Amino acid sequence: MQVYTGGAGCIVDEPCTGAKTERRDRVETKAVAVENRLHEQALISRLQKGDARAIDELVELYKRPLFGFIVRVINNYTLAEDVFQETWIKVIRSVKHFRGDSKLSTWLFQIALNQCRDTMRKDRRYIHVPLEEAENLESENTPDPDQILKAEEVKRMVAGLPAKMREVIVLKYYHDLNDQEIADVIGCPAGTVKSRLHRASKILYQKWTHMNR
Repeated sequence: MQVYTGGAGCIVDEPCTGAKTERRDRVETKAVAVENRLHEQALISRLQKGDARAIDELVELYKRPLFGFIVRVINNYTLAEDVFQETWIKVIRSVKHFRGDSKLSTWLFQIALNQCRDTMRKDRRYIHVPLEEAENLESENTPDPDQILKAEEVKRMVAGLPAKMREVIVLKYYHDLNDQEIADVIGCPAGTVKSRLHRASKILYQKWTHMNR
């Protein structure tokens, strides 16, 4: 890599070491994050001014991840379509009140989750299972959720989890949110998220190992 050293105006060759590459990658990642944040702020400003094209842009950006989240939480395609529509109606009505305390994506997931919860409370097909009664967790093995969630059968296992466990599993392993981001979406401490993830992962691991005996 050629580097300008200054002063004499000369250019010298310098090897691109691992440390330099890592530092450059961090700078580039930070630059992308800043650019994304600025774009998000501009989009929010346009939305709050009633820019119809901004609404179309928002829907285009988030329709796939939001619908995927809803259908996994609801586990019913027809109901998910209704919740998806209700979510966007709520977003459009509420966007003028969005203060930017969280990321736009976090706020969208919050609204979608609240719509999911309302629907499940009203629908008699959903039976509330207290977390304490979810499963008798005897296994001390450490599960690998990334591995088992690739299997088609596990979709049914995830659908069978108690709602609060299903929420964190879907946000973590299907939408790649970190623990704090999940906590922001579902409205609980990050420690609670860790606990639910751990317990849900053990349930999935036990069911997975039982199925594959």
